[in-house]
Amino acid sequence: MKYNLSKKPTRGAQRSLEAFSGTMFRLISEQPFERISVNQLCQLSNYPRATFYNYFDDKFNLLEYYWYILGEQIRLQKFTQVPSNQMLTIYFDRFYDLLSERYSWLKKVLKVNSLNSALMLSFIEYLKKQTRKIFYTCISSKKCQRTTTIPIELLADHYSDTILLVLDGFFSSKT
Repeated sequence: MKYNLSKKPTRGAQRSLEAFSGTMFRLISEQPFERISVNQLCQLSNYPRATFYNYFDDKFNLLEYYWYILGEQIRLQKFTQVPSNQMLTIYFDRFYDLLSERYSWLKKVLKVNSLNSALMLSFIEYLKKQTRKIFYTCISSKKCQRTTTIPIELLADHYSDTILLVLDGFFSSKT
């Protein structure tokens, strides 16, 4: 993404980012992601293409930003004082709550975007990266008791892949 997310956005940048991500949010529940164009995003957001390209390289970059926004809605930052072995439970509780709140929207998204679509593959990759990071943090914490010599990275991958298999089964049964 061209825009630096580590700094606080100006009001103008915040409006632009919200407009583009809100339009993407609406469109992915109405049509396949592959059919969404930058022109369509700009037209429906009431911004010129130049503004879009000030923030994003392409629609895939906007999608990454959208996943970032969803991740922010889980609000894990406020749990920084919680022991890392409890972070997993909090993460999945918050993630479940977010999916539950958006269940009707998610059903629409899955109706027009297959599980093998670029949209869902992007979401799965984002989710995998986040869960792997959280598992790694928990497992490598001094507070977690390790009873195995299996490398931490391999355990984190295994746990995150297991969670994704459960989610895949859930999504598959709902479509």
